[in-house]
Amino acid sequence: MQEQISSLHSKQLPTKGQTYFFDVKAAKNGNQYLNITQSRIKDGQKFRATVTIFSDQLGAFAQAFEEMKTKVA
Repeated sequence: MQEQISSLHSKQLPTKGQTYFFDVKAAKNGNQYLNITQSRIKDGQKFRATVTIFSDQLGAFAQAFEEMKTKVA
């Protein structure tokens, strides 16, 4: 049986047609990471996609996100 990892912090962002979940979790070694999950229903089927960002990558991820955010009209 796989051990379930609980979230240290969570935020849910419902949008039209999909929901995003932001979860800060801790690995077995104590390192924290961020999971961003998109959940949507299409044609009666539930789809989920998750991106995991480790703490040592978070700064670069945030910088790239901010840069791309300025490009969206």
